[in-house]
Amino acid sequence: MQVRIADGSDQREVEVAERTLVRRKVSLDAVISCPRFGLLRGTITDLSEDGLYIRADTIIVPIHAEVSITFTPVCALCNDAITVRGRVRHQSLHGFGIMFDRLDPACRSVLAAYLPAMPRTPAHAYPVLRAV
Repeated sequence: MQVRIADGSDQREVEVAERTLVRRKVSLDAVISCPRFGLLRGTITDLSEDGLYIRADTIIVPIHAEVSITFTPVCALCNDAITVRGRVRHQSLHGFGIMFDRLDPACRSVLAAYLPAMPRTPAHAYPVLRAV
């Protein structure tokens, strides 16, 4: 999908990757580890098997930054915290979106069992900044 962006007198087209998996609405406390900024706290507000969105008030993590996110999904399959690794794909004024690099099979199984019980997230506006 292409999106037209008007910035000043210029208009440009930007490729926007479409999500293949449905995001689910959650509210999970998370600890974000970023080599550049150390440990940050945030709340995961939507989650899928390929990424998540973290609401964080303290700092915006740069696009393409490598991060790891630790959180505990509240479900019968997982009583322990899980850690996922990924990269920042987009930013907004309230947080940032992460695309997972690769999930280990145990983590993928937990998410596959946990996510269908969560409500779908409503459609969001396009983020302020996105990696291309």
